[in-house]
Amino acid sequence: MRHAPRPLGRPRWPEINRGRLWRWWALAALVAMLALAAACTPVEDVPPLERRVQGLNKTIMCPVCPGESIDQSQNELAAQMRDIVAEKVQQGWTDEQIRAFFVDRYGPSVLLEPPRQGFNLMAWVVPPAAVAGAGVALYFVLRMMRRPPASRAEDLPDAAQLSEEERSRYFRTIEAAADSGSDGRGLASGGKGER
Repeated sequence: MRHAPRPLGRPRWPEINRGRLWRWWALAALVAMLALAAACTPVEDVPPLERRVQGLNKTIMCPVCPGESIDQSQNELAAQMRDIVAEKVQQGWTDEQIRAFFVDRYGPSVLLEPPRQGFNLMAWVVPPAAVAGAGVALYFVLRMMRRPPASRAEDLPDAAQLSEEERSRYFRTIEAAADSGSDGRGLASGGKGER
């Protein structure tokens, strides 16, 4: 078999299998993602005591900067409080003793997390109970909305259905009221329909 002569002009690049090329790109992307994930993993070279100090600093609020922990605050008082926490941890105090130390000096509002006792227990119980109650109410509302409306007379209870005699008496009363309304005397002016 003879091959067709090559056209003049640009040199012909070797034919590349597109499926093979796609696999190489996928492999390169996977290697890049793994390298990025490895670079983003935290290195655990922080000593346990320092981690404990950081954890405590995140639970104690700066008295000068409301809503900020002493870990976040740049205030001078927060820096002093961080130093006190580190000093107490070095002395062997427990986390509860350190928190109690600051509560004694600044009151219970110095803790970012309210204590789980007494009236403050409501801050821990009410929100989940409210979410659960709203979920139950939503379930029942959606369930009621899916039911077809009871618009047929067969769906009405027996007490709401009228017998033929009651229905005819009702219509006669309405007709009498309408007739007496045309001569100026209606039911509101003292006219009575037949019974």
